[in-house]
Amino acid sequence: MLSNMGASATVLVVEDSADTRQLFRVMLEMQGYRVVEAEDGERAVEVAAQESPALILMDLNLPRLSGLEATRQIHRQAATHDVPIVAVSAQCRGEYVQMALDAGCLECIQKPVDFVAMNEVVSRYMPH
Repeated sequence: MLSNMGASATVLVVEDSADTRQLFRVMLEMQGYRVVEAEDGERAVEVAAQESPALILMDLNLPRLSGLEATRQIHRQAATHDVPIVAVSAQCRGEYVQMALDAGCLECIQKPVDFVAMNEVVSRYMPH
């Protein structure tokens, strides 16, 4: 379990499925994090700029703008250039993992998500 040391830290959850966003929100809020959400890639770029999250969990298969392109755009902005982005996708295997890394994601979490493993990933990138 994560400590509450990062209680004020914000996580941006980018996911087109409302049910999955809610699941991630509950899991992250139970750990003491503030959660903001985006339902597509375009909104992710906007919310990242507005909220300056400490971490972004990015679905890769998104409407309007792919997670890969949203990641690239977020990293091109000065204010969000250094924000860690972790891909969360059913496509996290094979060459798609390399595409996510090339776009700027630090790692890729396979869906369906193992929440113990996800907690470990989140704690690795959140401020201590």
